[in-house]
Amino acid sequence: MDIQTIITIIIGVVIAGFAIYLIVTKQWAKLREFAYQLMLSAEKVYEANQGKEKFDAVFNVLYGYIPNWLTGILTEEKIKVQLQIWYDKAKDWLDDGEINDSI
Repeated sequence: MDIQTIITIIIGVVIAGFAIYLIVTKQWAKLREFAYQLMLSAEKVYEANQGKEKFDAVFNVLYGYIPNWLTGILTEEKIKVQLQIWYDKAKDWLDDGEINDSI
């Protein structure tokens, strides 16, 4: 292989990687927005002391919304961890209008 072919292959791999990154990031943003909607709905439907039930309900609906090709990358555990992070950030923002770890 000559150097021009190697450079062409490297550029192709970088472009493909960047395209995949953009696709996943856009999906991630959609998931986050949908998760926030689900959290709000769960807060209205469930009692205050039913935190686990709320979380499970939000997770089950959210996980069913994830495209099949993305579930190969994102395990259930990763989604649960991220869902908790999103919840904590939303709760933090709601207490004083800033995300500053004040909860």
